[in-house]
Amino acid sequence: MKDNRFFFFKWLFAAFGAAIGYLKPTIPFALICLAAVALDCYSAFQLSKRVRKKSPDANDGKFKSKYANRVFNTIIKVYALIVLAYFVDRIIIPTENGLYLPNIVAGMFCFVQVWSFLENESSENNANWARVLQRIMVNKAERHFNLPLNDVFKTGDEKQTK
Repeated sequence: MKDNRFFFFKWLFAAFGAAIGYLKPTIPFALICLAAVALDCYSAFQLSKRVRKKSPDANDGKFKSKYANRVFNTIIKVYALIVLAYFVDRIIIPTENGLYLPNIVAGMFCFVQVWSFLENESSENNANWARVLQRIMVNKAERHFNLPLNDVFKTGDEKQTK
């Protein structure tokens, strides 16, 4: 009985080590994407605190577990996509130098996260650079107020014409 258990764990750890060894090249991409997600989460938390200062009834300015679940799911999905791109690059379309698909996937994901970071930082911010960014980016503060900010800033005459 002891020998069977030892044999099972021996093969289990061998398979686990082989999987880690094969996926090792994807780890730097995953860590960079993880850092981008962490930066975006921090900027979203800062935005929540700014919204809380301007309108205490809009939100509580705290990080909620439902957001943590979304972040965790995002990290899992991006790592799965990086691994899939790695398999496609190595197994399905093997070329001499590779297509660098994991690099492309991680780069696109990081671009989206940096864009989101800039949206968070420019929302509810009165700095000149923030006003310039708000011309081309979404104001994420609308999510905290649960209504379009354009409706808040309209005058009585504009509301009646619609």
